[in-house]
Amino acid sequence: MWSIARFYGLTPIRMSQELERLAAVLEAHGARATLPMPAVTLARQPAIAHRLQARGIELAVHGWTHVPLENRPPDEQRAHLQRARAIFSASGIQPIGFRSPYLSRDASLHAGIEATGFGYVSNQPILWDVLEPDAFPPARYAAYKRSIELYQPWRIGERPSVPRLGNNLVEIPVSLPDDEMLVDRLDASSDIIVKAWQRILTESYRRGELFTVSLHPERTAKCAAGLSATLAEARQLTPPVWFARLDEIAAWWRARSQAQVAVTESSREEFRVAASGPDEMTLLARNVEVDAPASPWADSYRRVAAKTFTVRAPVRPFVGLSPTAAPNLVDFLRQQGYIIEVSEDRQRYAYYFDQTEFPADHERRLLAQIEETDRPLVRWGRWPNSARSALTVTGDVDALTFWDYALRLIGK
Repeated sequence: MWSIARFYGLTPIRMSQELERLAAVLEAHGARATLPMPAVTLARQPAIAHRLQARGIELAVHGWTHVPLENRPPDEQRAHLQRARAIFSASGIQPIGFRSPYLSRDASLHAGIEATGFGYVSNQPILWDVLEPDAFPPARYAAYKRSIELYQPWRIGERPSVPRLGNNLVEIPVSLPDDEMLVDRLDASSDIIVKAWQRILTESYRRGELFTVSLHPERTAKCAAGLSATLAEARQLTPPVWFARLDEIAAWWRARSQAQVAVTESSREEFRVAASGPDEMTLLARNVEVDAPASPWADSYRRVAAKTFTVRAPVRPFVGLSPTAAPNLVDFLRQQGYIIEVSEDRQRYAYYFDQTEFPADHERRLLAQIEETDRPLVRWGRWPNSARSALTVTGDVDALTFWDYALRLIGK
């Protein structure tokens, strides 16, 4: 109760100030943000929501009320989702994305989120290994480990931090450690928060992946230095980091899934590539000759400034897959931007995979087989306009006043 009293006042003045502080940090660095908010909170304070929207911040649905939804009957889950969507729509705010309170999730909820018309969901946490246990008192670090058990995150050493498109719903992962873990569990200093988030930035940039910063606005004062330092560093990187909101990331991931590549072979070592897709798509080539302008990009890749060009290479510079390859393997590779060809001639390809099973925790291992070697390759980049990685700032607006918080304790 003491923490709640510190974070929220009897009126929305205190939270409005924190939201303004957060917006100012974002604007100073040209960053983009999405703030999930319970529908009942939006209904009580629509003016605040519209001010945030006017400053370029997306508002996502954070439930009808702030209650966990996993393990509830599917009909109850969908009624909750539909009611939340109706309140957002009535307030003049399009409900594009959804994040559950407490990141609660299960299969029926995921299906309900898609069935009720959301375009993306951001419930799946992914843990980056960036903290040093010896830097914290044992009791504090034990509390941090308990929070990991509660979240049940993916591990960055096993799976990449990238969106996932399934049917019509894009899943966008949430990066851990978040502000709640750093501030409330670990009582981390500002220096430690800076270091943790900058380490995630460094790793996400090196891997070409997504850093979804999670910062509840009521902790902005404690975390502002970490956020500002991280955004400033990201802004200096070349190739660039793409700053985007969750709705923009979802729209991009969906649009790039429509990209296609047609390959014709003019000789044993010469291939004509004709690519089609959004103008912002980036075509990358490694250790091949191309008859189109190409400039250094990152690692050993060059960016090809054309959609139709000829490639010379001793093997087909694409990923070959067995006709019996696991469907989830095919889907995973395509979503990472690899050009896939199904063939039984494994000798003709720079990379060839024939696994009939593809466990989720093998994703990172598979990417390493491709990206940590130097065989000829032509592929799509993950992000628009030659960006190497992406960064988004999110922060759940769980309540705007003490009364909002008190009402949420009884499910209202």
